[in-house]
Amino acid sequence: MTDITAQKLSSGITDKQASDEPKIFRLIYAVPFIGSFFKELLDPNSDATLYFLLNVVLLWIFSGAFWGIQGVFAVALGLVPVMFIVILRITLGKVPVSEAGDETL
Repeated sequence: MTDITAQKLSSGITDKQASDEPKIFRLIYAVPFIGSFFKELLDPNSDATLYFLLNVVLLWIFSGAFWGIQGVFAVALGLVPVMFIVILRITLGKVPVSEAGDETL
């Protein structure tokens, strides 16, 4: 009887913790190899962001070395929707503005 009660309590705790994060994050975290990278990427105290960006740039360079100009253009064309969303967010005014930037002007 105590095992069932312990399972209910532990499942309630994990449900509350899991409900704080969006579902897409939980799906990404569930992927065995990639999930751990994204957990560290979102940690502000980690150097993983710098290493992640360095790896992305190196993969882009290696794709250009392996496939030539088509590898470079394929990545550039893949980033077009990302830049479209960035420009759209800037136009709509949904980009967070830091207060430190106002002091330098």
